[in-house]
Order: sequence, then structure tokens, then C-alpha cells
Amino acid sequence: MTRNEALQLLNCNLSEMASRLNITTAAVAKWNKDQIPPLREYQIRELAAGRTPSGLQQSKQNVVHANN
Repeated sequence: MTRNEALQLLNCNLSEMASRLNITTAAVAKWNKDQIPPLREYQIRELAAGRTPSGLQQSKQNVVHANN
């Protein structure tokens, strides 16, 4: 899958896709335009199908803090 195909599949722009994948826009910009990483392709296909991909946190706020 190309980076443009991924953007079309999710109907979003580069920064929106990065946000949905919980990564930086700079990381997405570094992807090969002709072939995105296989794990990211899986995650994008899952997101496009309305599912939460395995290994992708739903929110960056799901951090558990221990009380001392």
C-alpha cells in the first residue's frame, strides 16, 4: 500500500493519520511513499474497517499511575 492509498482509505491528511496511529506526523512523512511499513498497513486497514488494531492504544491517556 502506498502512503497516498493509506490517506485515501482513511479519508484524512498526513497529520490526522499520524494522530489516529498515535505517532508523529514526522514519522509518517519518513515512510517510503511507494510502500508503507507492513504493520502500519495492517493498522490502517483495521482503522478503515472501524476496528481498533491489535497493539494500538485507543488513547494516549490510558496511562496508569501508581499512588505512593
